[in-house]
Amino acid sequence: MTTENDKYNTFINDFYNLKTKDITDTHRDLLWNSEFSQTIRFEYLYKLIEHELDTIEVLDVGCGLSHFRGFINKKKKHNIRYTGLDINKNFIEISRQKYPDSQFINKPLNELNNKNYDYIIASGIFNIGDPTLNMNNYLKYSIEKMFKLSKKGIAFNFLTKKNQNIFEGGSIIYFDPLFVLETSFSLTNKIKFYHSYSNDDCTILMYK
Repeated sequence: MTTENDKYNTFINDFYNLKTKDITDTHRDLLWNSEFSQTIRFEYLYKLIEHELDTIEVLDVGCGLSHFRGFINKKKKHNIRYTGLDINKNFIEISRQKYPDSQFINKPLNELNNKNYDYIIASGIFNIGDPTLNMNNYLKYSIEKMFKLSKKGIAFNFLTKKNQNIFEGGSIIYFDPLFVLETSFSLTNKIKFYHSYSNDDCTILMYK
């Protein structure tokens, strides 16, 4: 039986296969407007783990070309055991070549069940979606799944409907931040919410 998760996984894999026939290993492959727009998101996700001094395991959901791994290197954060998770085989193969000392898993989030990580981050995984599916359900499921798999906490970003210049239609998906916060607070009251660093993006950190 095909579930909504299966339909979404097929959609997103096909979407990026079509968009990334010629991979440049830049922000363009992941459809960010600029390197700055990608990096500023990383800065806010990084707040989840920047205080950690002990060795920690971090799972990057929808890792793409593992640019967050490169971001960590620039921060000289050497206490992180990084694992990248992505449904796209091409992205995973390139990531393995770039960072042979890290672990990579080629499967969707809903098929990950056998391991827990200290922290889980996800950048941009909710930005593109199938407009025929209920993306609120997908976002809610993903937050719950990531929080369940984490030992200490998660961080993720999404496009906000509070943006005054929403481009309606197509595959770009915006969410009501109140709905996302309600979903997050149903799991924990230890939350940090950032909504001012971008016109259209916001980040939530959730701790156990």
